[in-house]
Amino acid sequence: MRIELYCSNCSCRFAAPPDASADEIHQQMFADGPWYALGDGNTFEDMIFSSLTERGAICCPDCGDPVAVSEESLSQLAMEMLAGF
Repeated sequence: MRIELYCSNCSCRFAAPPDASADEIHQQMFADGPWYALGDGNTFEDMIFSSLTERGAICCPDCGDPVAVSEESLSQLAMEMLAGF
């Protein structure tokens, strides 16, 4: 399954497999756009989880609004955090 970050305000999006390596994600982020604000981690899922636990939200690089995170296998903690927004 893929994890997708999507901004409903400006339709900016970024998607990758949850097990993609940090190197793969960084290469794709620099090729697709400025999603450099993700947290540290070994995989895309780790980067999203650390961003959510450290900052509470992942913001769109284009407009600054919080983005939606979608993927069925996100950890329970990340889903609980998202439900609180």
